[in-house]
Amino acid sequence: MAEHEGLKNLYEQVIDGKFGWDRWGLLSILSDYVMNYNHDKGGMMEIGCGESTIIFSRLANKYKVWCWHIEYSKSGVENMRNTEGYFDRKYSLVYTGKSDDFFKEKVSHPLALAFIDGDHEYKQVERDFDNVWKYIVPGGYVFLHDTLPPDDSWKVPEKCGTVYKLRKDLESFSGNPGYEIFTFDKSAFNVGLTMVKKW
Repeated sequence: MAEHEGLKNLYEQVIDGKFGWDRWGLLSILSDYVMNYNHDKGGMMEIGCGESTIIFSRLANKYKVWCWHIEYSKSGVENMRNTEGYFDRKYSLVYTGKSDDFFKEKVSHPLALAFIDGDHEYKQVERDFDNVWKYIVPGGYVFLHDTLPPDDSWKVPEKCGTVYKLRKDLESFSGNPGYEIFTFDKSAFNVGLTMVKKW
């Protein structure tokens, strides 16, 4: 099993800033912050795996909590399993399949943190958010990726899709929604990282 050069000491690169704020640096720092204060309340979940998986698997090990990694692409999961440095296997649980099926088949535990970066179409992201939200503990967070496409050319499925519509819905909800929301424009490949805190 070969370790990809870009994955060596990735978590440390994020923490010391070498990995770059334009990629997953901010997500890593914020997730570490969230788990520092909530690791005794619940675990973690990510829908859609990739470089973020490295960060969440490291945090799962650091705080000794379970992290579900949900990925539809079998080849994507196998690539991660066969590349040293992606999974810290002690606390990482992998589900290969659709997120909708995961929530039908698996009994989930309380979640302190969830990251949604799977299908980029509005209806699916809305379902993912609603499914995850049920398990988020008070004081827990959901992060959404691809919520601020730079221009209309990014509003296609293979880029940001229509995730931004869910961000707009959450931002415009009136009354007492039970959450607080903020979107970072400069991070996560500069296509928007939205943070939703549950009260």
